[in-house]
Amino acid sequence: MINTLGSFSAIVIVLWLLLSVLFAILYPLIKGFLFALHPRFGSALLLAYWMGPFILSVLSTSFLFVPELERVLVDAHCHEACANHVPLIDSVGLASFGLAVGGLVLLFLAVRCVQTLLQSRQLKTQFRAFARHCGAYHLLAAPTPLVFTLGWWRPKIYLSEGLSAACSDEDLSIILLHEQAHQERRDNLRLLLARLSSAILSNSLAKHIMSDLQLLTEQACDFRAAERFGHVAVAQTLLKVKRLMSLPSATSVEVCTAFAERDVEMRIKALLKAQCRVALRPWQVAALASAMLMSLTLLISPLHHGSEWVITLLSSDNVHIH
Repeated sequence: MINTLGSFSAIVIVLWLLLSVLFAILYPLIKGFLFALHPRFGSALLLAYWMGPFILSVLSTSFLFVPELERVLVDAHCHEACANHVPLIDSVGLASFGLAVGGLVLLFLAVRCVQTLLQSRQLKTQFRAFARHCGAYHLLAAPTPLVFTLGWWRPKIYLSEGLSAACSDEDLSIILLHEQAHQERRDNLRLLLARLSSAILSNSLAKHIMSDLQLLTEQACDFRAAERFGHVAVAQTLLKVKRLMSLPSATSVEVCTAFAERDVEMRIKALLKAQCRVALRPWQVAALASAMLMSLTLLISPLHHGSEWVITLLSSDNVHIH
């Protein structure tokens, strides 16, 4: 059992790291394509791309440990006996090390998730004491101009009396429609999953893609509001709120999203050039999904052979892991 779990854990971690680095290196090649799309599609594809290394590593390793799939997905080859097999680490010490590393990674992800959850709950408790329910949003008794969406699975919109008094009815409608789009899309949860999926990378490798994902997410909600009020009106409201609004230092992009928090100038330019953005057709989405499935299938055989090669190398007499 230790050999199986240790082998599975080691392969997942190594593959996750390698694929994450590869995807980060290749990202500049696809960035232009993503930002040429309507941000609703661009944000979804970038999220899928950034979560891809983690998902691919777990799924492909899971397939790798199903011997029956060896006949179909892995090139025929023999060791001591020609039979279906999975790449196992024979050394108990090496397998235990792989299992320990996997456990530490899971613990790190769990701790980070719990910390973010506690921070979100703490902020909700603080804001609930100063807010009253007003239908689609909670009105904060605060003179400071504020608006943001807080929470993961059931996010809530918070709007301050200061911002409500400073904006016209149309401005408020645009702001609330933008934040309702964050609600419906559960963007806080999406961004959290993206951060957890890239946790194995250093911040210097991950921050650029995460920044682009946040920008596309905001643009998607801007465009949602523009469908009703027009792109120019949304751009004008965005600029107006940016001049008015400031966030308290306690809020964090990991647990909430705010209307005019990020990249306002780039978002305004995107709204004014909305006609240049392309929407994907259903057959194109199906083609991309098929390509991902094909990539996963083709990954199994080289992963099997590569895993066996690495296991053989680490299990040799020249390498000792206790």
